[in-house]
Amino acid sequence: MFQIVQRISQRGHWSRWVYAAALIGIVLLAAVLRLHRVEQTPGWFSDEGTHLAIARSLLAGRVQYLALNQSTLLAARLPLFEILLTGSAQVGGLSIGTLRTLTGLLGTVSVALLYRVVRAATGRRIALLAALMLAIDPQAVLYNRLGFSYNLLAPLVLLALWGLVTYRQGGTRSGLALAAGAIGIGCVSDVMMSAFALPLLVLVLRTRPRDAWWSIGLMVLPFAIYAGLMLADAPDAFWFDLSYTLTRLGGKPLSDQLRGLALNYTILLTQDAWFLAGLIGLFLVPVRALRNSALLLLLVPIAVLGRTVALYNLSAYYLIPLLPLLAIGLGTFLDRAFEFVRTTIEASWTTSSAAVRMLLSIGAASLLIVTPLSISLDDTLRKVETVYPTDIDPFLIDPASAQQVADYLNTHSQGDDLIIASPAIAWMFTAHVADFQMSAAAAGQATPHLPANIPADRWAFDPHFDQAQYAVVDPLWRNWGAVHIPAAAAMLAEIEGRWSLVYESGTIQVYRRPR
Repeated sequence: MFQIVQRISQRGHWSRWVYAAALIGIVLLAAVLRLHRVEQTPGWFSDEGTHLAIARSLLAGRVQYLALNQSTLLAARLPLFEILLTGSAQVGGLSIGTLRTLTGLLGTVSVALLYRVVRAATGRRIALLAALMLAIDPQAVLYNRLGFSYNLLAPLVLLALWGLVTYRQGGTRSGLALAAGAIGIGCVSDVMMSAFALPLLVLVLRTRPRDAWWSIGLMVLPFAIYAGLMLADAPDAFWFDLSYTLTRLGGKPLSDQLRGLALNYTILLTQDAWFLAGLIGLFLVPVRALRNSALLLLLVPIAVLGRTVALYNLSAYYLIPLLPLLAIGLGTFLDRAFEFVRTTIEASWTTSSAAVRMLLSIGAASLLIVTPLSISLDDTLRKVETVYPTDIDPFLIDPASAQQVADYLNTHSQGDDLIIASPAIAWMFTAHVADFQMSAAAAGQATPHLPANIPADRWAFDPHFDQAQYAVVDPLWRNWGAVHIPAAAAMLAEIEGRWSLVYESGTIQVYRRPR
């Protein structure tokens, strides 16, 4: 019997089919968790509306985000994800469902790709466990269900990891080219991807320093092409947006940056058990090239980003590209924990049969490890089937209410009317729409995301508050805008005090300026 158990654990021809079947099951589970009822839950977030507003303009042949024209970089939006979304909208229509299906599929692809990357370095068992952990990680499921462009970075980070491990193990330039190319492509999707360039350079300098120059060139090439196209089409707008973006990223004093970084690490390590277990597991990865590459790709971007932005609560979506790396650590941690529990139980068992002792210890270890994961998975499945609560619920809007408000305004407003609304719902209106930050910036008041000196020719239409006929007040305006932007608070006070409430659905109100 013991020999039979040994054969089961070996990599025979039939066992490959078992692993393949398990992988298919994991990928299907990941797809269900990420795509089932994705348009209904969670509620809609502001960033999703931003992507859809840009895609709407691209479908109409314009580079425009609500009232801002010529470039979307001022809104921290680079072209790759927006083009991908626009292509998806041509097939599935412009909707939250299309956007979230795209990001859900990217999350599902990341699960399958993670298995392939880890298997190439360590073998099937840890690879399968890593894929399972990414598939059921509650945070990964949640943020794959939301339409964030950072979901595109996750598979690109995995490709970069695959290339770096290949390069470190064999010194092949094709591996480095894959890693540098993936990072470069990511840099025309989100500014965050540039944080992964530093770990690549560290690994290159430790492996073959002379490869640094051409790998830098490969990483820079996609953004250089984008910059060249923008300089040919709208040079002033591009330089203005780029200057503001770079200033915004590095504007905090060093002392504030260090405090922010320390706070981020403290919260991540003390309040997120999955993060802590994943980080510990990464130090236990048996293959040095995979261990070092994954740790650098995880810790360096956290250090770069954590100086200036929060990586928790409302801004936890910055962790999306890092979750596959943590899943490698989680898979390794789970593998080591299983072996530790199994050997401890087996050593303490008194039965004389080695085969029975092994089977009993495997069963007991499996029960101890699988039970908490099953509880977590059951909780996630119930959320997907009903309502998916999140830490950012105070800033989300209800899909049914949003559709009702859009139907009302699209039948009561004229094409040249100005509507002030948050991006979460603004993309749905057919009239001119500006968000409350644009109205504040047009009046010369800086906001957390827009400067006060935007050139007049950047406005596709006049977004000043005094030009608005309608205002749509939702949870984002009340719970974030009015709290952090004095101009938004002043607008809200005037709207609620002097304008007429003409329609209401759920937590969304529509006001009309007095005639």
